[in-house]
Amino acid sequence: MTVSIYFESPDLAVFHGSGVLKREEVDEAKRAVHEHMMKHGPMRVIIQIDPDFQNLEAFVQWDDIDLDKEIQKHVSRMAIVGNLRWRDSALLFFMSAVSSFPMEFFSTDHEILARAWLES
Repeated sequence: MTVSIYFESPDLAVFHGSGVLKREEVDEAKRAVHEHMMKHGPMRVIIQIDPDFQNLEAFVQWDDIDLDKEIQKHVSRMAIVGNLRWRDSALLFFMSAVSSFPMEFFSTDHEILARAWLES
């Protein structure tokens, strides 16, 4: 599995991305987040790009799924944590949806700062 998700609290979702992200797995994770949001309300999200992350699945259309607009309405903040070489690609990927919530990228060694920023 290249994408894993767990909920540290009712209002904090933690995603891990590793290897080559598969579209199917990403969409499945989004469905889990949406279901959780419908039960618990708005949340903060932290995306952790694992050291063995390689890229997105090639030749796949990475368009939004139907639930994305609803999910975006319920995200209060998003922190992305990973190797700085992924910064621009990650921000472009997540901003392509024209997010209406604050989003920041933090280097791997600044996860504590990312979590503090999510709380602010």
